Amino acid sequence: MIKYIFLLFFSIFLLSGCGDELSTSTTDDSANITKSLLTGTWTAKCNDNTTAKTSSKTVLVFSASGDNLAATTTNYSNESCVTQSFVFTKKLNTLELEEEKTKTSQNQIINKFTAVVTDITLEPKTRPVTTSLNSFCGLTGWSLGTETSVAGQTCGSITYNAVNDTHSDIIQINSEKTFIRLGNITNAASTGYPKTLYTEEYYK
Repeated sequence: MIKYIFLLFFSIFLLSGCGDELSTSTTDDSANITKSLLTGTWTAKCNDNTTAKTSSKTVLVFSASGDNLAATTTNYSNESCVTQSFVFTKKLNTLELEEEKTKTSQNQIINKFTAVVTDITLEPKTRPVTTSLNSFCGLTGWSLGTETSVAGQTCGSITYNAVNDTHSDIIQINSEKTFIRLGNITNAASTGYPKTLYTEEYYK
């Protein structure tokens, strides 16, 4: 059961759920994105999975230079983000925003960006999860409260980026500059960039 839950969560980087179609009920003339605007910590709301009776919350941390990004998703064994189960983190550096911008029919301004994968880690937060991870992703020696790299590993049906792979994504900021959205990397074009945005919003 625990492994099934892991696969469910692992299937989406950043765990942004809630579909990938943007609302058509509002018009959002989005601001141009710069690294200086991205600097700092952006946090999503608690995301409950009522079917599995679990939840998760993702935090994006852009470095002071805007060149590095750590996306950390904390997963919980209950709803409302109370009891930590495990933490999944993707670490990127050399982030580059492309000059080319795309404007959607809803007036969202979307920037493409690329970055280099420096690591992808999983950290168990309870002893039962630690025990269940033994040999998961082909790895042994999992320790409670210790990050273990799964970069380049195949976990169930998911193969993660290896260190130094390129991460291609899209990003949008609302006109008030209060939240950002990222691309649905499971719905990528042949170019490698996502074709749609997640609805998940990250706030400073």
